[in-house]
Amino acid sequence: MRNDWKLIIALVMAAALVFAGGAHAEGLKVAVIDINKILNESEAGKVAKKKIESRYEELKKKVEEKQEEAKKIKDEIDKQKIILGKEKLKEKEDALNARIGELRQLTQEAEKEMQTRQGELTQDVLKSIKVKLEKLVADEKIDLVLDQAQGGVVFFNPALDLTARVQVLVNKE
Repeated sequence: MRNDWKLIIALVMAAALVFAGGAHAEGLKVAVIDINKILNESEAGKVAKKKIESRYEELKKKVEEKQEEAKKIKDEIDKQKIILGKEKLKEKEDALNARIGELRQLTQEAEKEMQTRQGELTQDVLKSIKVKLEKLVADEKIDLVLDQAQGGVVFFNPALDLTARVQVLVNKE
């Protein structure tokens, strides 16, 4: 929904600039960029992705360890169910339930952390892209930049694409 509004605003702005007046519209300088490509292919984007993947693997390992602990307790209960007394069986079941609760909590915390971390690292790269793009726009006196990733660009002349140039600037950082 948020991206739909961005697209609508970008299209309205583009239309307003084009129809603002013959003389001004003729001098309108437009460019295109693919932010997602820069996020995925720039050095900063790759570093951020590696950090996210590394942390994901750490958290995944912790969750798998908790799963294994719970599985061992369950297997133990299943094997000894007949020979255990009601009290011992209840203790083991309580231990299993505690492990399952810990596993749920750990999983929820891990998911929340991953969302937060991904958002933070992505924002850092986006800030860098924005700074570099703003400089390029100012230097080249560009009036309008459309993001190809937002879906509003159906066709454009490849000469208008700033993606590679901005990516080079981001990589120099």
